[in-house]
This record gives sequence, structure tokens and C-alpha cells, in this order.
Amino acid sequence: MKILFVANTSFFVHNFYINLIRKLKNYGYEVKIVSPEDDYTVKLKEEGLEHIPIKNLNRKGSNPVEDIRLFFELYRVFRTERPDLALLFTIKINTYGGIAAGLVRVKTICTVTGLGWLFTEKSLKTFIGGFGYKILYKISFAHTTKVIFQNRDDREFFIRNRLLKEEKALITPGVGVDTNHFNPEFCKNINKNKDSLVFLLMSRMLWDKGIGEFVEAAKIVKDKYPSTEFWLLGPMDYENRSAIPESLIHQWEHEGWIKYKGETSEVRPFICQCDVMVLPSYREAIGKSLLEAMSMGKPIIATDTAGCRDTIEQGKNGFLVKVKDNGSLAVAMLSYIELTSEEKIKMGEYSRKKVINEFNEKLVHDTYIGLIKDVRGYNI
Repeated sequence: MKILFVANTSFFVHNFYINLIRKLKNYGYEVKIVSPEDDYTVKLKEEGLEHIPIKNLNRKGSNPVEDIRLFFELYRVFRTERPDLALLFTIKINTYGGIAAGLVRVKTICTVTGLGWLFTEKSLKTFIGGFGYKILYKISFAHTTKVIFQNRDDREFFIRNRLLKEEKALITPGVGVDTNHFNPEFCKNINKNKDSLVFLLMSRMLWDKGIGEFVEAAKIVKDKYPSTEFWLLGPMDYENRSAIPESLIHQWEHEGWIKYKGETSEVRPFICQCDVMVLPSYREAIGKSLLEAMSMGKPIIATDTAGCRDTIEQGKNGFLVKVKDNGSLAVAMLSYIELTSEEKIKMGEYSRKKVINEFNEKLVHDTYIGLIKDVRGYNI
């Protein structure tokens, strides 16, 4: 059985779904990756995976000519490969790819990894663009077998707007997390500076991840607790319309508000060295950095919004804050700082317990594998 994983970056496939792909390969499936080439393409090839490059996907733009080219490029891939099933991820792949696959009669399972800026920002441009994508989603999802959502809010949005039938919609706990890999035991070999308390924000350097609010909250907290540190970890995403200029990141660092730790493929040492993981995102499919930190026994602070609120039980493993509100974020940070040592330890322990019970990646893998078996009646 041949399966195509189709997404908008090789980074996305490797970072979020490589363990599922490994499991499918071990079961005897033929898996190929369809995505634009980036630094992670070689990592996919090192896994023994064939990579089919996409050349016409512009994640930042909304040029209809470029999107038409993408549609025909995906159409040619499906027509040439004739897979038994295609797993589609991210907005343009779900819409244009879903329609293209339907024309070739390729079965698909779509995963909604977030609504994107067209649905979260309010302007005439986003209203028109969002309306267009709603139409594309409706056409695409009419042909797909199932649609997987990573949080309840997104699922309800699509059903409420009649973009798909309710019986097609499933929910998984995000992409899950490998709780064996992200284990507090790993931190026993990592030295942590006990003289300073560290808040870590781990994401792409985008405005809609709440990085601006993080910096402003840092200014408030450092006024009262000057030794507190605020770290940013993650890549510059220059192609994204929400990208923060690299010069501004370095300016904040020069002014002493944050420390930018760059980009890494091994995040665990940084999680070990932080006290709290923070994600003040405007909206997520699910906060993967939050799950990884929870799995390593860290308290978390995140916005009370889709993709974040499901990870937090207020006061038990962290704090929920208002969206786009640096004051609310600062209050939560100060609340954590002023906890007793015992209370901080209990928060971390509850994070670990919660992620094992609710967000273990095995739960996600079982869902995908069950759907794949149902599509063709293929037993593994």
C-alpha cells in the first residue's frame, strides 16, 4: 500500500510526523513525502524515504496564479504516483491538494493544523481571502474520507460553517508527544543555573506566536525581578507574512530584554534549563512546545485560545492568560515566581502526568493507523 505525506514544508513532516512514518514503514507500507525542499529534506532522505519536491508553493503569498500552478503540480503528482492514500496537511495542501486528489480519485485524509491568518485576522483582505478558502475547503472536504482536527475549536468552526459533514470530523490530541524521548530523566545530565529563573518561548519567530507580548511582559517582570531571564528559541521564518525582522530580535537582545538562542534540532537541553515554557500564541492547532515541556515536567503558561487552552488546568500545571495581553502574561509570570518551591515542583509533576494520560503520541498514531486500515481494509 502506497501512502503519500503531503505538506507545505519538509520541516513540518519531519518535526511532527516522523515517528508515525517510521511506524508505517515498519508495518510494510510504502511511504513517500511530497513537500518543498528545505534543510529537513535531507533528513527525510536519510530515513530512506523518497522525496517528491513541490516547486510552486508560496506559503506567504495569496497570488492566484501561483496557487493555480500549485494545483496543477499536485494534480500531476497524484496522477503519476497513483497512491492508495494521501495524507494532506496545512491549508493550501488541504484545499488545492484535496481537490486535485479528488479529480484523480485518490483517497485522502486531511489534517487541519490550524486556521491560519486568513481566519484569525480581521480586515477586508482576510474576509475576502477567508471566504475564498471556505469555498475551497468545502469542495475539497466533499471528497475526502476523514478530516482530523487537533483541537475542539477548529472542529466546531468547520462544522458550524458547514464546510464538512460532522461524521467526517475527528479530533486527535494534537500531534502528540513521545513521552519516552521527552523525559525528565534527560535533565539529570544538564546543568541549570539555579541563580536565575528562565521563561522560555520556543517557536518560529512570528508575531502571531505572541513574541511581542512576551518581550513586553519581560520588561514588566524584570523591573521587579531583574535576574529573571527570557529566552527565545526557534527559527526565523522569513517566508511567513507574520515574520519578525531578525534585526528587531537582536535589538531586543542588545537591550537586555531577551536572549535569542537560535535554532536547533535538539530542544531538550533548552527545556531542561528553563523553569517555565511560555506560548502566548494568538491561535494554534496544538502547542507542540507546550506538550514537549509538559512531558519533561515543566509548568507552562499559554493563552486562553484554541490549541493552547486544552493543555492547561489553571493553577495545576500552569496559567492561562488573555490573548494579545502582555499585562495578563506578566501577571501569570509573577504568580509563578512567587510560588513556593514545593508548589512549583507539583506543577511540573502534574504537567508530566497530564501529558502521559491525554497527549501521548501513541493515541495519535493509533487514530491514523486505524483510519488507514479502514480506507482499504488493509490489515497490519
